[in-house]
Amino acid sequence: MKSRYDIILLFLFITVTFTFNFKTNVFSSAASVFFDYFQKDGECLVVGRLLLTEEKGFTEHACFLGWTHPEPDVDNRVKFQFDAYQKGLEFASYEGYYSHPGMQAFLFGIIFKITGWSGLEGLNTLAWLVSFFTALAFAIFLYWVMIKWGWETTMMVFILLIFSQWITVYGRNLFWVLSAFYIPFLTGLFWLQRGEPKSKRPLLITFLLMFGSIFIKFLFTGFEYMTTIMVMAVTPWVFYAIDRQWEIKTIIRNLMAACGGVLTGLLSGIIWLTVQVSILKGSFYEGIDYILWSFGKRTHGLPQYQYDHYLERSIQSSQWQVLSAYLNDHAFHVRHWFGNHIWGALSVINFVVCIVFFIVMSYVTLSSNTIRRDEAFYRRQKALVWTLWISLLAPLSWFIIFKGHSAIHTHMNTIVWYMPFMLFGFILTCSSGWYLIRNFWLKRKGVKE
Repeated sequence: MKSRYDIILLFLFITVTFTFNFKTNVFSSAASVFFDYFQKDGECLVVGRLLLTEEKGFTEHACFLGWTHPEPDVDNRVKFQFDAYQKGLEFASYEGYYSHPGMQAFLFGIIFKITGWSGLEGLNTLAWLVSFFTALAFAIFLYWVMIKWGWETTMMVFILLIFSQWITVYGRNLFWVLSAFYIPFLTGLFWLQRGEPKSKRPLLITFLLMFGSIFIKFLFTGFEYMTTIMVMAVTPWVFYAIDRQWEIKTIIRNLMAACGGVLTGLLSGIIWLTVQVSILKGSFYEGIDYILWSFGKRTHGLPQYQYDHYLERSIQSSQWQVLSAYLNDHAFHVRHWFGNHIWGALSVINFVVCIVFFIVMSYVTLSSNTIRRDEAFYRRQKALVWTLWISLLAPLSWFIIFKGHSAIHTHMNTIVWYMPFMLFGFILTCSSGWYLIRNFWLKRKGVKE
């Protein structure tokens, strides 16, 4: 596929297809009941914020997401947010959610102010918009795949992504804004694709790009999966260091610039959130105190704080039980397609199976004489294998460091497998598989490369 117009058409096709699947589950990649009700409790925080914005302005309650409460209060606060927004119900108080800067709701409020959108129709339009940007993020990723491995591999990876249930259910969610998680990763991929940095200025640009992209991610998604995103952000440097055979000095300089930008972006986000909390709590110290308490309840606990029984149980949970839960969760689950029990069982694939399969593909890739004879392709595949297994640290960092959060949220944290471990696994499977099949077919037909 050499024509620029062909590439544009393919990019548009992928973006549109992803958008419709994220918004409507058009390919039934996830079971309807899973898709329809996934993370409504997260979205209600955005809806509650929009209610407060309409009532009292953009900066009320320091821009935080949250829940509105009527008087007398209701049992189902999730349902009330949507009912209140649809029917214009009054509320008496607001309960903030302080672990997230809430900038997506701030932006949504501006969009509503400009366009006049409102009610469930407005929320539906926002869901289309979020679906489009999620689709755009994955289309950009696939464009990079096409640059490196060609359109055949790209289309195979596209199909695997389309039928990945976790990406599908996250794709339209107003709270998660999935595209924001991939901004640092995509920034790194395309910054390095342009060429190997050889002077101090590119190192400064590397630092600024990573700083800016991490800070933007923080504004839109807060601390959610932050360690995962930090590891994911630097994986492009692993790939290009091996593929382009950088010298050790070049590797160290560029990794230091990238990591420095990532850490500075994180620190800036922490300061931003601390200031937000301190506006409500009354002092900068109380803002820091809240962030430390929140960090402790999501990780392994901090000795200076007391946690309720529910949080204490998650903090004290077995590390192996947490890991086991995520390893045995389903990467693909299309049992709802089949009435036959045998086909139904075969249509459910968990992450353990995927990891084992990626191990096999890594071995096949590195040991295949067919691949090794193509020096450039072998070097690229070797870089891909190394990047794949280093990227495994990204999801593991969340499961292990943020054990408390992971123990509670087994219904949603599975998405971190795709940041970016599963993505690289898909590329390895499709690129090496296609290369070997294609060469076998050509050999049978007597065609020389």
